[in-house]
Amino acid sequence: MPRYTYRRLSRLPLSEEGLRRYVELTMPDALPGVSVRHTVMRPGADIPVTTEDVGQLFLTVSGRGVMLLDGDRIEVSANEVVFVPARCPCGLQTLGGTDWVYLLVQSGE
Repeated sequence: MPRYTYRRLSRLPLSEEGLRRYVELTMPDALPGVSVRHTVMRPGADIPVTTEDVGQLFLTVSGRGVMLLDGDRIEVSANEVVFVPARCPCGLQTLGGTDWVYLLVQSGE
């Protein structure tokens, strides 16, 4: 049995929703109950404000975006991390003319 897990994003199933595409990474043997989603939001994409029952950690890989958090507007860019606690209202929008690429880490699903 290998001591590590290796996944190539380009070989995992890709999902698309409007101007957003993502790859869901789940590794039950490595991180039980934790999911990681690699998301690319195209220019002009947005996700309306909603609430989730679990905390979420957003790590921006490239591009820029706006997070609408509990009534505040926060601009984020590469190498910035934002933790959104459970039940905190959160919406997302791309900023500028390039893709916004981020990792979303959450547990409890």
